[in-house]
Formats: sequence, structure tokens, C-alpha cells
Amino acid sequence: MIAQSSQRRAGPGGWLPLIIAAAVYAAAIGVVAALRADGGTDFRDFWQTAQHFRQTGQISSELGVHNYLPFFTLLMTPWSVLPLRLAIVLFTLLSFGLLALTVVLVETMLNGELASRPRPALLVAVGLMLPYVHSCGVLGQVGLLLLFLIVAAWFLAWRGREWMAGAVLGLATLIKLLPGLLLVFFLLKRRWRVAGAALAVAVICGLGMPLATLGWEETIAQHRGFYRRAVQEHGPRTTILRDKPRKAKYTNNSLPIVLRRLLSPVNGDPSDSDPARKLLINFADLPRETIWIVYLALLTVLTGTSIALTAARARAWPPRDAAAAATVHAQFGLWCCLVLMAAPLLWTHYLVLAYWPLALAADRAERDSPAQPRDGPAGAATSAGPWWPRAALLAWLGGAILLAWPAARAAGAQLWSVLFLWIFAAWLAARLRHGTAGPV
Repeated sequence: MIAQSSQRRAGPGGWLPLIIAAAVYAAAIGVVAALRADGGTDFRDFWQTAQHFRQTGQISSELGVHNYLPFFTLLMTPWSVLPLRLAIVLFTLLSFGLLALTVVLVETMLNGELASRPRPALLVAVGLMLPYVHSCGVLGQVGLLLLFLIVAAWFLAWRGREWMAGAVLGLATLIKLLPGLLLVFFLLKRRWRVAGAALAVAVICGLGMPLATLGWEETIAQHRGFYRRAVQEHGPRTTILRDKPRKAKYTNNSLPIVLRRLLSPVNGDPSDSDPARKLLINFADLPRETIWIVYLALLTVLTGTSIALTAARARAWPPRDAAAAATVHAQFGLWCCLVLMAAPLLWTHYLVLAYWPLALAADRAERDSPAQPRDGPAGAATSAGPWWPRAALLAWLGGAILLAWPAARAAGAQLWSVLFLWIFAAWLAARLRHGTAGPV
């Protein structure tokens, strides 16, 4: 991480075109979301479930909200006070505002401060993430909120505000369980305050709020229902072993269903009733127990490697020298990718959660460019150079392009683009730990 000179500090002029374009885009998506509010957004399900709770005092899983903790409906209840279209427009604008703040936080961590105009690395990262940001926006999904909370937790932890970082991460975990995997990262880095605060918030808010509003028996019933739906019905083992797995459509890019499609004949478009138009992309027909073993082996390798590359303790927190700081940034990127690859469901809008490792790859590709200066002992050039960062960016671009091809999506095109980011982060973490860092 390098600091820019005072002459290059951010001013409004260089950022104005990007700010105007972002504002116009956010307003346009707000209009689209309002037009789709009655039948084409996930936000409507959130709003209806929250409205039902406000009117009846009961949380229903029959209105489209299946794989969320009861805390989520309580959190969304204030939105149900507003008319649906007004609520979705305000939620969409809030989401894009949080995305803008996320970009600023990431740029501040990677570049030291905002430059006088957006760096090419920032523009590349935002541009490559745009298809998934668009999906979040038009669906009224919570991905941009989750992304902000994850990045904010990392930013606060990096600045030494660990109790607050943990509280933010705990809130993210209550909204969607996926960020809870990042607790393992903080435990491996011995950031006990972050992990402790996250667990405390998850327990106090996740149980306290339902207990105060639903009572003990209903709170237990709601959490049992969540476990049944999210773990038993949509868990990886059920997905792989079931005769007709749920959520088998090509838009789901999770590792269990991708392996099931590739290694057994599963229709990637079950909504198409024409038997002659089945979307089958398997190159093998293995027993399901074998597919389950393959899944466990892959997840073990990914998790074990992430742990091995993260377990080394930094001498100071946050790390003081550039190479050590870049190492820890890469390690956090590993776990952001692992969150997605371990997800039992992986819809298109989930992929915004990969913004940190994507921005890290773009930043690294820019800094490894021969035109960039190499300052300090960590700046020595190496033969590995920019290959892995650029390969990760190209793989991500390929995944975004292949959104237009259902067969490629069924084969896991977007999942493999996350895997390339994970490999890049693993390469960077290992490279820096062994003292062969390029510019940071």
C-alpha cells in the first residue's frame, strides 16, 4: 500500500464524470426497479413478508423469503411502512450509495488515499463488476449492502477499530450467513475482538430481537424452519444426492449443483417442459456418492489452502511494511472468494461479494505494469510479473460475457471466474510470504 503525495489528493474535478455517470445509472435502475416492483424483484418478497409480519405478528416463509434468518424480516420491517414502489426506489438508491462508499473504502486501503482522478485499476474493477451490480439493482437484492458491510468490517479492522469491525461483520452474518465464514479468517489472524464482537452481535440481535417480538416458542420454530429450508432442503449434500435437486437452473452457480450438472445428467433448465430441449452439459455419469466425495475433496483443498496461507501471524496489526500489508490483503481476498465457493446456492447477484479480490487483482495488474515505478525493498521485479492478476481479470471478464450463454452458466462459468480470483489471491499471498513481492 502506497501513499500518494499531497499534490495528488482527490478533488471533485477528476471524479466528476464518474460521479455523474454513476448517479444517472443509479437513477435509471431505480426507475426500472419501480416498474418491476409488482412482479420482477426479490425486494417485493422482502417487503411483503415484512408487511405480513407487521400486520399479523407472524413471519411467513410462503411469501418468497426462504433462506433468511427471522432477524432479516425484522430488519426489513421499516421498509414495509412505505408504499412498495417508493420503498424499492429508496432501497435501490441506498444500495448504490453504499456501493460508492465501498469503492472509496477499497481504493483508500489499496492506494493509501484517493488520487486526483480515478485510477485505471478502479475503473477496471468497477467495470468488471457492473453486470453483477446490475443484477443486484434490478432485483432489489441485498448484495450491495452485504458487500459494504464486509468491506467496512475489513476497513475498520485495518484501522484498529476491531470492536466496531466485529459488530459490522456480525450484522452482515445475520442478514446472510455467508459472511460468517470470514470469522475463521479473523480467528486465524488472532483478531479476537473482531470475532468476539461479531459473535456477540449475532447472538444478541439474532436471538434477542426475535425473542422480544415473537416469543420463545416461535423464535425456536422460526430457526428450526430456517435450518430445514437452508441446510436440509438446499444444502450441498441434498443437492448432490437428491433425484431431482432443487434450484437446478443454470442461474445457480454453486459448487454442488455445478458438479452435479457436470458429472451427472441434470437438466440445467428445468423450467423448460420440452424434453427435447433439456440443458444437459455433463461429460460423465458418476454415482452421486462419488460426486459428493469429489465435492468434499475440492472444498477441503480450497479451505485447507486458505487456512495454510492465512495462519501466519503478522508481527504488528495492521502490518507496518508494504509487503506484509499486501500479504494480509491477499489473504482476506482468499476468504472472500471462499465465501462464494462454499455457498450452497450461488445466484448471479451474489458475485458482487467478490469485489475486494477483484479490485486487488486490478490494483496488482496496474502496479506490476512495466510503466509503474517500483519503490522500496518489496518493489523488485520478478519473472512472474503481471501474469496471474491479468489472468484473473480475463477469467472474470470471460465469466461476465458467458452470462449470455445458458450452457456455459450451467457448466459454472461464473464459479470458475471466482476460482481464478481465489488462485490469484493464493498466488499473491504465497509470493509475498516468500519475499518475492513485486510492487505493492
